[in-house]
Amino acid sequence: MPVLRADQFPIAFDFARCEAADVRGPDGSVRTAPADVPRFDHDAAGQPRGLLVTDADRAAIDPLMLPADLTESASLSAREATVYHLFVPIEAGLTASSPEAFEAAMVRRAYFTRDAAGLIDSLLASPGHHVAIGTHAGFAQNRGGFARYRGKLWQLASS
Repeated sequence: MPVLRADQFPIAFDFARCEAADVRGPDGSVRTAPADVPRFDHDAAGQPRGLLVTDADRAAIDPLMLPADLTESASLSAREATVYHLFVPIEAGLTASSPEAFEAAMVRRAYFTRDAAGLIDSLLASPGHHVAIGTHAGFAQNRGGFARYRGKLWQLASS
């Protein structure tokens, strides 16, 4: 899965929200994002906090962004994937008063799945700040309850 900038979000994801909603912009000021526009939130100093999702928001990955084997193969083993999700739950993200508090609230998880697109859609339905989400084919090596991805350890989610 390629690394995308916020302005490339529409290439990979469908996003919907029925009404306008507030978001803090890169300059630290609160502004209103129109309906159906994703909110990439920032703190008061303008530091990025990720995609802000509330119960009214819906995001879904375009399956074409994933390798064809992960979405189309009849073989279950060919559809095996590890999905990585860096997330801050909604209450912790909205009340974090400093970058350190926001970082301390981050939940870094790895998931094994045979339905990467479905799992990504499910994770993006969780209210909060979605800082990063990624996937690769195959199940990552279990390193004592963690998986290594892009130089970081991600806690394996319990099933």
